Amino acid sequence: MAKASVQGVYELGHVLHVLDADLHGFSRGDIARVESFWTFGDLHQSAAGFVLALGDGRRVYVDFLHWHAFEQDEDFRIEVAFLSAGERHPALPSSPLEPRGAWSSDTAHLGKLCLTTPPPPP
Repeated sequence: MAKASVQGVYELGHVLHVLDADLHGFSRGDIARVESFWTFGDLHQSAAGFVLALGDGRRVYVDFLHWHAFEQDEDFRIEVAFLSAGERHPALPSSPLEPRGAWSSDTAHLGKLCLTTPPPPP
């Protein structure tokens, strides 16, 4: 029996929880599908990026970074950039401070998360 993929679930769950239409330009209900993603994690941080196709035809890149501070408050941030027509992935800077994994288009498990995660309370 094949093992189900869980890469990106934790990070996308956080993104879906804090996504705000007024602040980010779209809401979780606008997401038609997850096209591709990358993840990275170690003992100190987890990071991920998601290319999302929206129902109105726009495409957006969401960058997620979560710090796992030992005995300190955890912190995370998301940044959003809308992609131009024909831009498959955003140009990402190479930085040792923000390591990135390889892009994956194996996103069925993330699409299910978008459909089944209830919205946060108002």
